[in-house]
Amino acid sequence: MSYIDIITESEASGELADLYKRYANADGSVDNVLKVHSLNPPSLQAHCALYVQSCHKPSPVSRAEREMVGVTVSKLNKCTYCQTHHAEGLRRLLPEGRKHIADEVFAGDLSSLTSRETAIVGYAATLTTSPSSVTQRDIDQLRAIGLTDREILDVAQVAAYFAYANRIVLGLGANLEIGEGEIGQVPTESRLD
Repeated sequence: MSYIDIITESEASGELADLYKRYANADGSVDNVLKVHSLNPPSLQAHCALYVQSCHKPSPVSRAEREMVGVTVSKLNKCTYCQTHHAEGLRRLLPEGRKHIADEVFAGDLSSLTSRETAIVGYAATLTTSPSSVTQRDIDQLRAIGLTDREILDVAQVAAYFAYANRIVLGLGANLEIGEGEIGQVPTESRLD
């Protein structure tokens, strides 16, 4: 399940049990990316707060666009765990006629994306692979296709969140396992608003 010891849902008590309930999936399971924080509940809470704010709270960047960023960043970071989870989340968000895009983004094929989606994913890719190369010109290009500064901020935050999450997953050995729960679910906290 991970390279470090974790506390499972059935072993959790006190603050950790409360956090597990708060951030559980609809089926009550807790994703391994969160359970690797179980030895330090405040770390779990901070991770989840950033995730919920970046990926689930209201934003002018759609949930599907944010999932596209997550899948792309995770692919670039070779984090199969997050790439798989968020491709499934993307699939759930897309209308029937666009569900194929989840598989395409998973594979790195952006040919079916809109110009807006391509620009968002392209910026996130640059921010992931070469953050010091981002310049005012990159931001101006996003503005030129119609993104507001708030949207640019939100895309940067999602890309940065996934860079963090990918390193937690890869660095601590969180992996997809039978019994983790159905992938691509929305945590309880995200359903509270």
